[in-house]
Amino acid sequence: MSEITGAELLLRCLVAEGVKFVFGLPCPEVDPLLAKLAEYDVRLVPIRHEAAAVHMAEGLYKTTGQVAAVLGNPGPGSANLLPGVITARHEGVPVVVITAQHRLGIVYPSPPSTFQGQDQLEIFKPVVKWSGPILSWDRIPEVMRIAFREMWTGRPGPIHIEIPAPIMYATGDDTKVRVLKPNEYRASGPRASEAQLEEAAAMLIAAKRPLVISGGGVDRAGANEALLAVVDLLNCPVISSIAARSSVPMDHPNFLYGYGIAADLARRESDVILVAGSRMGNLDIPYDKYWGDPSNQKLIQVDIDQRNMGVTRPLALAIVADAKSALEGLLRVLKTKRAQPKNGEDMARYRQTAHEWREKRFASVAKWSGPGIHPAQAIEKIGKVFGPDSIYVADGGNTSLWSLWFLPSTKPRSFLNILELGMLGTGIPSSIGAKLGNPSREVVCVSGDGAAGFNFMEMQTAAREGLKVRVIVFAEGSWTMEEPNERRLWGKTFGTEMGTVRWDKVAEGLGCKSFYVDKIEDLDAALKDAQAADGPAVICLKTNRDANLAIPGELGMRFAEVYQGPMG
Repeated sequence: MSEITGAELLLRCLVAEGVKFVFGLPCPEVDPLLAKLAEYDVRLVPIRHEAAAVHMAEGLYKTTGQVAAVLGNPGPGSANLLPGVITARHEGVPVVVITAQHRLGIVYPSPPSTFQGQDQLEIFKPVVKWSGPILSWDRIPEVMRIAFREMWTGRPGPIHIEIPAPIMYATGDDTKVRVLKPNEYRASGPRASEAQLEEAAAMLIAAKRPLVISGGGVDRAGANEALLAVVDLLNCPVISSIAARSSVPMDHPNFLYGYGIAADLARRESDVILVAGSRMGNLDIPYDKYWGDPSNQKLIQVDIDQRNMGVTRPLALAIVADAKSALEGLLRVLKTKRAQPKNGEDMARYRQTAHEWREKRFASVAKWSGPGIHPAQAIEKIGKVFGPDSIYVADGGNTSLWSLWFLPSTKPRSFLNILELGMLGTGIPSSIGAKLGNPSREVVCVSGDGAAGFNFMEMQTAAREGLKVRVIVFAEGSWTMEEPNERRLWGKTFGTEMGTVRWDKVAEGLGCKSFYVDKIEDLDAALKDAQAADGPAVICLKTNRDANLAIPGELGMRFAEVYQGPMG
């Protein structure tokens, strides 16, 4: 018999689930947990704001598949987690949210006299997949199993555990409880039936013009190789959702950019479409004018969550399954049935159309000669210096759009953005999480200055933890994405001016290597110096506001359709 605290028992449960990082701050209510982390080889990463802790967990998960825990101290510490938790719920990011609480005698319910005595269960319940308290030492493993089942049922997401201080400090006999491994109490993701795979394969083999659409679920499931094998076998076009940029290599010969007219042609002309790991939400323009006649177009959707099925387009076949197992099974059946590739004539036509469209739409970028720095030209230089093997994190308004178009093709799980909730300020903390999970890879954050302002203090976290993240802040002192609507309707702007911030000087004060660039010819050297820095590095890049505003009209209109519905 050995007596262990509730905190140590909780930690054993986390370790059994593969948790290696805890993001948060100390307080007496969680100190017993923090005191034991090193013994279990779990790393504590103290943060400057609790919301950033969840964004760090997001960066870690999206690039590695690892789940992290985040801590919320009683009252304000837990409340500060909420923006990050809401973002994680929208992004389908599993996070273990642990909130501390006071002694049980003064909570649930709390009288007005209780300091920091808010009902945290009620606050978190609407924004997580599951929320519950642990009110006795011996139930810790059981409640953690309940929580993790909920986390991994359907689309993953955050779960919330409330554990009051008396339970953290309580001791008990560890022989009286059992911590189970995941495969001892829950099943792996759902799998497609053989009949479903046969039906999907038959549709694709009979199709004259099959099309594959890849969503973020392909990246998360590690299904990239299987999806591309299906594309290669059929010799059909493939489109990634806007949130799934790294799920398909952009330099793959069959890739079509989803907002371009070549993709429009493929969507309209296709008779069978296979959608894997995507809900086909508003960002992916699920409006009839971009698609063929539903009565003549068969849509096969593969998704881990029943609730994502057919939400924007009618389906011919719905397969609730893990994307990797489903696509591997589909590939096997296609090969068994000796599926033949298409002759490539349509693909060649789409490819030529895509090339001509891009050349025309971005001609102004190629011709730009100043004054100042065009964000797209700067992003091209960033991509050339850091290359296709880096992890890129895009944050901001127009800065994120230019990044989508001009950063290089990347490996799977290597392009991060927030395109479900659209939360600004996730870039820097997400980069920190990505670097913690990928210490041997370059992690590069491209951020607008509006976005950078939300969590820039986390650069001090990067410096303290010795993390070589590279952050380029595109600084022009405006909420630029908000200007066009104001100018169009009122002929002026209001609330968009944010003033000048020298991010390099702020970064220097936080312990980072810093650079200031206001001429494009100086950028290459600054990028290489930042790359060589032995700690975190920040480049304050003075970009031209007019150039940043010059989003090609057709692309700007499509992005506006996300908010306003189909136009034109």
